[in-house]
Amino acid sequence: MSASRFLLATLSGGAWRNIRGLLLIAFALVLIPTSVRAACFYTNGSGSANVTFNPPSTITVPFTASVGTVLYTSPYLGQSSAPLFRCTSTSSYGITPTYGGTPATSTAIFPTSISGIGFSLTYAGSSSNYLYPYPAYSLPAGYWILDTTYSVQLVKTGPIVSGSTLSAGSIAYFNMGNSLQLVNYFLGNSVTIVDPACSVNTTPINVTLPTVGTNTLPAVGATTGTTGFVIALTCASGATLAIQLDYAGTASGITGVLTPTSGSSAGVGIRVLDSSSNPVTFGTASVMGSTASGQMNLQYYAQYYRTAAITSGPMGASATFTLSYQ
Repeated sequence: MSASRFLLATLSGGAWRNIRGLLLIAFALVLIPTSVRAACFYTNGSGSANVTFNPPSTITVPFTASVGTVLYTSPYLGQSSAPLFRCTSTSSYGITPTYGGTPATSTAIFPTSISGIGFSLTYAGSSSNYLYPYPAYSLPAGYWILDTTYSVQLVKTGPIVSGSTLSAGSIAYFNMGNSLQLVNYFLGNSVTIVDPACSVNTTPINVTLPTVGTNTLPAVGATTGTTGFVIALTCASGATLAIQLDYAGTASGITGVLTPTSGSSAGVGIRVLDSSSNPVTFGTASVMGSTASGQMNLQYYAQYYRTAAITSGPMGASATFTLSYQ
Protein backbone atom coordinates (compact mmCIF):
# COMPACT_ATOMS: atom_id res chain seq x y z
CA MET A 1 0.00 0.00 0.00
CA SER A 2 1.40 3.35 -0.98
CA ALA A 3 0.72 6.43 1.08
CA SER A 4 -0.66 8.25 -1.92
CA ARG A 5 -3.66 5.94 -2.04
CA PHE A 6 -5.26 7.47 1.00
CA LEU A 7 -3.02 10.33 2.12
CA LEU A 8 -3.41 13.39 -0.09
CA ALA A 9 -0.70 16.05 -0.26
CA THR A 10 -1.83 19.66 0.03
CA LEU A 11 -0.21 23.07 0.21
CA SER A 12 2.59 22.12 -2.20
CA GLY A 13 3.77 25.71 -2.31
CA GLY A 14 4.35 25.64 1.42
CA ALA A 15 6.36 22.43 1.06
CA TRP A 16 8.60 24.06 -1.52
CA ARG A 17 9.11 27.10 0.66
CA ASN A 18 10.39 24.82 3.42
CA ILE A 19 12.82 22.73 1.33
CA ARG A 20 15.91 24.32 2.88
CA GLY A 21 14.64 23.72 6.37
CA LEU A 22 13.77 20.11 5.58
CA LEU A 23 17.23 19.42 4.19
CA LEU A 24 18.82 20.83 7.33
CA ILE A 25 16.64 18.62 9.51
CA ALA A 26 17.48 15.54 7.43
CA PHE A 27 21.16 16.32 7.79
CA ALA A 28 20.82 16.84 11.54
CA LEU A 29 19.11 13.46 11.97
CA VAL A 30 22.27 11.73 10.78
CA LEU A 31 24.11 13.21 13.74
CA ILE A 32 21.66 12.44 16.56
CA PRO A 33 20.61 9.11 18.13
CA THR A 34 18.21 7.00 16.04
CA SER A 35 15.71 6.88 18.91
CA VAL A 36 14.76 10.50 18.15
CA ARG A 37 11.82 10.53 15.71
CA ALA A 38 10.59 13.10 13.24
CA ALA A 39 7.87 15.38 14.65
CA CYS A 40 4.34 15.43 13.22
CA PHE A 41 1.72 17.86 14.46
CA TYR A 42 -1.79 19.01 13.64
CA THR A 43 -2.34 22.20 11.65
CA ASN A 44 -5.20 24.65 11.25
CA GLY A 45 -6.77 23.64 14.56
CA SER A 46 -7.27 20.06 13.39
CA GLY A 47 -7.34 16.98 15.66
CA SER A 48 -8.08 13.26 15.84
CA ALA A 49 -10.96 11.66 13.95
CA ASN A 50 -13.08 8.70 15.07
CA VAL A 51 -14.65 5.70 13.35
CA THR A 52 -17.14 3.52 15.28
CA PHE A 53 -18.12 0.07 14.04
CA ASN A 54 -21.32 -1.61 15.26
CA PRO A 55 -21.14 -5.39 14.83
CA PRO A 56 -24.00 -7.67 15.93
CA SER A 57 -24.23 -8.32 19.66
CA THR A 58 -23.79 -12.07 19.11
CA ILE A 59 -21.65 -13.83 16.53
CA THR A 60 -21.80 -17.61 16.16
CA VAL A 61 -18.65 -19.27 14.86
CA PRO A 62 -19.39 -21.92 12.21
CA PHE A 63 -18.67 -25.39 13.57
CA THR A 64 -16.14 -26.09 10.81
CA ALA A 65 -14.46 -22.67 10.97
CA SER A 66 -10.68 -22.85 10.75
CA VAL A 67 -8.10 -20.29 11.86
CA GLY A 68 -8.29 -17.35 9.48
CA THR A 69 -12.06 -17.57 8.94
CA VAL A 70 -13.66 -14.13 8.72
CA LEU A 71 -16.63 -14.09 11.12
CA TYR A 72 -17.90 -10.58 10.44
CA THR A 73 -17.26 -7.76 7.96
CA SER A 74 -18.64 -4.29 8.60
CA PRO A 75 -19.81 -1.83 5.96
CA TYR A 76 -17.34 0.91 5.04
CA LEU A 77 -17.64 3.94 7.29
CA GLY A 78 -16.18 7.41 6.99
CA GLN A 79 -14.19 9.37 9.56
CA SER A 80 -15.82 11.88 11.87
CA SER A 81 -13.43 14.53 10.47
CA ALA A 82 -10.44 14.82 8.14
CA PRO A 83 -7.26 15.55 10.16
CA LEU A 84 -4.81 18.10 8.73
CA PHE A 85 -1.21 17.67 9.84
CA ARG A 86 2.41 18.38 9.02
CA CYS A 87 5.49 16.20 9.38
CA THR A 88 8.88 17.91 9.40
CA SER A 89 10.66 14.95 7.76
CA THR A 90 9.92 11.46 6.53
CA SER A 91 7.84 9.73 9.19
CA SER A 92 6.53 6.22 9.79
CA TYR A 93 2.87 5.39 10.16
CA GLY A 94 0.56 2.40 10.61
CA ILE A 95 -1.97 0.87 12.99
CA THR A 96 -1.35 0.47 16.73
CA PRO A 97 -3.82 -1.88 18.49
CA THR A 98 -5.33 -1.19 21.90
CA TYR A 99 -4.89 -4.77 23.15
CA GLY A 100 -1.79 -6.93 23.16
CA GLY A 101 1.49 -6.10 21.55
CA THR A 102 1.78 -4.63 18.08
CA PRO A 103 2.22 -7.52 15.64
CA ALA A 104 4.91 -7.71 12.98
CA THR A 105 4.45 -5.28 10.13
CA SER A 106 3.91 -8.22 7.74
CA THR A 107 0.58 -9.21 9.31
CA ALA A 108 -2.73 -7.41 8.95
CA ILE A 109 -4.52 -9.15 11.86
CA PHE A 110 -4.48 -7.45 15.25
CA PRO A 111 -5.34 -8.80 18.73
CA THR A 112 -8.60 -8.02 20.53
CA SER A 113 -9.71 -8.19 24.16
CA ILE A 114 -10.30 -11.97 23.94
CA SER A 115 -8.13 -14.86 22.79
CA GLY A 116 -9.01 -16.55 19.54
CA ILE A 117 -10.47 -13.43 17.91
CA GLY A 118 -8.49 -10.84 15.97
CA PHE A 119 -9.45 -7.99 13.67
CA SER A 120 -8.24 -6.42 10.46
CA LEU A 121 -8.93 -3.04 8.87
CA THR A 122 -9.36 -2.30 5.19
CA TYR A 123 -9.79 1.13 3.66
CA ALA A 124 -11.03 3.09 0.64
CA GLY A 125 -13.85 0.65 -0.12
CA SER A 126 -11.63 -2.26 -1.13
CA SER A 127 -11.36 -5.56 0.77
CA SER A 128 -7.80 -5.96 -0.56
CA ASN A 129 -6.58 -2.67 0.95
CA TYR A 130 -5.39 -3.91 4.33
CA LEU A 131 -3.86 -1.60 6.90
CA TYR A 132 -0.68 -2.94 8.53
CA PRO A 133 0.90 -2.28 11.94
CA TYR A 134 3.03 0.74 12.78
CA PRO A 135 5.67 1.38 11.40
CA ALA A 136 4.84 -0.45 8.15
CA TYR A 137 4.76 2.69 5.99
CA SER A 138 6.60 5.98 5.59
CA LEU A 139 5.40 9.41 4.54
CA PRO A 140 7.56 12.23 3.17
CA ALA A 141 7.76 15.56 4.93
CA GLY A 142 4.98 17.95 4.13
CA TYR A 143 1.43 19.02 4.82
CA TRP A 144 -1.15 16.22 4.62
CA ILE A 145 -4.82 15.37 5.06
CA LEU A 146 -6.20 11.93 5.92
CA ASP A 147 -9.72 11.24 4.72
CA THR A 148 -10.99 7.78 3.69
CA THR A 149 -13.44 5.01 4.65
CA TYR A 150 -12.78 1.86 6.69
CA SER A 151 -14.20 -1.59 7.28
CA VAL A 152 -13.41 -3.93 10.17
CA GLN A 153 -13.27 -7.72 9.93
CA LEU A 154 -13.43 -10.04 12.95
CA VAL A 155 -11.29 -13.11 12.35
CA LYS A 156 -10.83 -16.46 14.10
CA THR A 157 -7.17 -16.67 15.18
CA GLY A 158 -7.23 -19.70 17.50
CA PRO A 159 -9.29 -21.61 20.07
CA ILE A 160 -12.25 -19.61 21.42
CA VAL A 161 -13.95 -19.93 24.77
CA SER A 162 -17.63 -19.97 23.84
CA GLY A 163 -19.50 -17.11 25.50
CA SER A 164 -16.48 -14.82 25.59
CA THR A 165 -17.36 -11.15 25.22
CA LEU A 166 -15.47 -8.77 22.98
CA SER A 167 -15.42 -5.45 24.81
CA ALA A 168 -16.92 -2.28 23.40
CA GLY A 169 -14.58 0.70 23.09
CA SER A 170 -11.23 1.40 21.49
CA ILE A 171 -9.59 -1.32 19.37
CA ALA A 172 -6.79 0.63 17.65
CA TYR A 173 -5.61 3.96 16.33
CA PHE A 174 -3.87 5.29 13.22
CA ASN A 175 -0.36 6.09 14.49
CA MET A 176 1.36 8.88 12.58
CA GLY A 177 5.03 9.31 13.37
CA ASN A 178 4.52 8.00 16.90
CA SER A 179 3.28 11.54 17.53
CA LEU A 180 -0.36 11.67 16.42
CA GLN A 181 -3.39 9.42 16.76
CA LEU A 182 -4.94 10.54 13.50
CA VAL A 183 -7.94 8.18 13.64
CA ASN A 184 -9.31 6.26 16.63
CA TYR A 185 -11.19 3.03 15.85
CA PHE A 186 -13.96 1.85 18.20
CA LEU A 187 -16.49 -0.94 18.63
CA GLY A 188 -19.77 0.71 19.49
CA ASN A 189 -21.09 -2.32 21.37
CA SER A 190 -19.84 -5.49 23.04
CA VAL A 191 -19.99 -8.77 21.08
CA THR A 192 -20.58 -12.23 22.55
CA ILE A 193 -18.79 -14.96 20.61
CA VAL A 194 -20.57 -18.33 20.52
CA ASP A 195 -18.31 -21.16 19.41
CA PRO A 196 -20.44 -24.31 19.15
CA ALA A 197 -18.75 -27.56 20.10
CA CYS A 198 -21.33 -29.57 18.15
CA SER A 199 -23.26 -29.47 14.91
CA VAL A 200 -26.68 -31.05 14.40
CA ASN A 201 -26.54 -33.84 11.83
CA THR A 202 -30.19 -33.63 10.74
CA THR A 203 -32.78 -30.91 11.19
CA PRO A 204 -35.71 -30.94 11.40
CA ILE A 205 -36.00 -34.25 13.24
CA ASN A 206 -39.26 -35.98 12.32
CA VAL A 207 -40.72 -38.49 14.78
CA THR A 208 -43.64 -40.66 13.63
CA LEU A 209 -45.79 -42.23 16.34
CA PRO A 210 -47.95 -45.27 15.57
CA THR A 211 -51.68 -45.09 14.87
CA VAL A 212 -53.55 -46.09 18.04
CA GLY A 213 -57.15 -46.55 19.12
CA THR A 214 -58.84 -44.24 21.60
CA ASN A 215 -59.34 -47.25 23.85
CA THR A 216 -55.58 -47.32 24.53
CA LEU A 217 -55.98 -44.03 26.39
CA PRO A 218 -58.78 -44.90 28.86
CA ALA A 219 -58.30 -41.99 31.27
CA VAL A 220 -56.68 -38.58 31.61
CA GLY A 221 -52.96 -39.12 32.17
CA ALA A 222 -52.86 -42.40 30.24
CA THR A 223 -50.04 -42.85 27.71
CA THR A 224 -49.38 -45.07 24.73
CA GLY A 225 -47.38 -45.37 21.51
CA THR A 226 -43.98 -44.62 23.05
CA THR A 227 -41.44 -44.08 20.24
CA GLY A 228 -37.73 -43.41 20.62
CA PHE A 229 -35.76 -40.81 18.70
CA VAL A 230 -32.30 -39.26 18.90
CA ILE A 231 -30.83 -35.83 18.36
CA ALA A 232 -27.68 -36.78 16.49
CA LEU A 233 -24.67 -34.47 16.83
CA THR A 234 -21.10 -34.30 15.62
CA CYS A 235 -18.92 -32.78 18.33
CA ALA A 236 -15.43 -31.62 19.15
CA SER A 237 -14.04 -32.72 22.48
CA GLY A 238 -13.65 -30.68 25.63
CA ALA A 239 -16.92 -28.75 26.02
CA THR A 240 -19.75 -29.18 28.50
CA LEU A 241 -22.97 -29.54 26.52
CA ALA A 242 -26.43 -28.48 27.65
CA ILE A 243 -29.72 -28.71 25.77
CA GLN A 244 -32.99 -26.87 26.24
CA LEU A 245 -36.31 -27.92 24.69
CA ASP A 246 -39.06 -25.35 24.20
CA TYR A 247 -42.67 -25.33 23.08
CA ALA A 248 -43.25 -24.46 19.43
CA GLY A 249 -46.95 -23.94 20.17
CA THR A 250 -49.09 -23.24 23.22
CA ALA A 251 -47.90 -24.51 26.59
CA SER A 252 -50.03 -27.35 27.92
CA GLY A 253 -49.41 -26.76 31.61
CA ILE A 254 -48.42 -30.42 31.97
CA THR A 255 -44.72 -31.24 32.40
CA GLY A 256 -43.26 -32.62 29.18
CA VAL A 257 -46.52 -32.45 27.21
CA LEU A 258 -46.85 -30.63 23.89
CA THR A 259 -50.25 -29.42 22.69
CA PRO A 260 -51.09 -30.26 19.06
CA THR A 261 -50.06 -27.68 16.46
CA SER A 262 -51.86 -29.41 13.59
CA GLY A 263 -54.59 -31.99 12.97
CA SER A 264 -58.22 -32.49 14.01
CA SER A 265 -57.89 -34.61 17.15
CA ALA A 266 -58.57 -33.26 20.63
CA GLY A 267 -57.91 -34.33 24.18
CA VAL A 268 -54.46 -35.77 23.43
CA GLY A 269 -51.00 -34.25 23.58
CA ILE A 270 -47.49 -35.53 22.93
CA ARG A 271 -45.29 -36.07 25.96
CA VAL A 272 -41.50 -35.96 25.51
CA LEU A 273 -39.29 -38.03 27.80
CA ASP A 274 -35.53 -37.92 28.36
CA SER A 275 -33.16 -40.89 28.17
CA SER A 276 -34.23 -41.94 31.67
CA SER A 277 -37.93 -41.84 30.65
CA ASN A 278 -38.58 -38.74 32.76
CA PRO A 279 -40.77 -35.98 31.28
CA VAL A 280 -38.63 -33.12 30.04
CA THR A 281 -39.10 -29.65 31.51
CA PHE A 282 -39.58 -27.24 28.63
CA GLY A 283 -37.72 -23.97 28.93
CA THR A 284 -35.05 -25.37 31.25
CA ALA A 285 -31.54 -26.36 30.11
CA SER A 286 -30.29 -29.83 31.04
CA VAL A 287 -26.55 -30.53 31.22
CA MET A 288 -25.67 -33.57 29.10
CA GLY A 289 -22.01 -33.80 30.13
CA SER A 290 -18.68 -33.41 28.35
CA THR A 291 -18.44 -33.77 24.61
CA ALA A 292 -16.13 -36.25 22.95
CA SER A 293 -14.78 -35.96 19.45
CA GLY A 294 -17.14 -37.53 16.93
CA GLN A 295 -20.74 -38.72 16.99
CA MET A 296 -22.93 -37.94 20.02
CA ASN A 297 -26.57 -39.11 20.23
CA LEU A 298 -29.04 -37.61 22.69
CA GLN A 299 -31.80 -40.15 23.36
CA TYR A 300 -35.43 -39.08 23.81
CA TYR A 301 -38.90 -40.62 23.59
CA ALA A 302 -42.29 -39.33 22.48
CA GLN A 303 -45.68 -40.77 23.48
CA TYR A 304 -49.39 -39.93 23.32
CA TYR A 305 -50.74 -38.43 26.55
CA ARG A 306 -54.45 -38.05 27.26
CA THR A 307 -55.37 -34.59 28.57
CA ALA A 308 -59.21 -34.54 28.28
CA ALA A 309 -62.14 -36.12 26.45
CA ILE A 310 -60.84 -37.51 23.17
CA THR A 311 -61.86 -36.63 19.63
CA SER A 312 -60.16 -39.00 17.21
CA GLY A 313 -58.20 -37.79 14.18
CA PRO A 314 -54.68 -36.96 13.01
CA MET A 315 -52.45 -34.69 15.04
CA GLY A 316 -49.01 -33.13 15.01
CA ALA A 317 -46.93 -31.29 17.57
CA SER A 318 -43.52 -29.66 17.50
CA ALA A 319 -40.79 -28.38 19.77
CA THR A 320 -37.47 -26.62 19.35
CA PHE A 321 -34.14 -27.34 21.00
CA THR A 322 -31.18 -25.12 21.75
CA LEU A 323 -27.64 -26.34 22.40
CA SER A 324 -25.30 -24.36 24.66
CA TYR A 325 -21.72 -24.91 25.75
CA GLN A 326 -19.27 -24.07 28.49
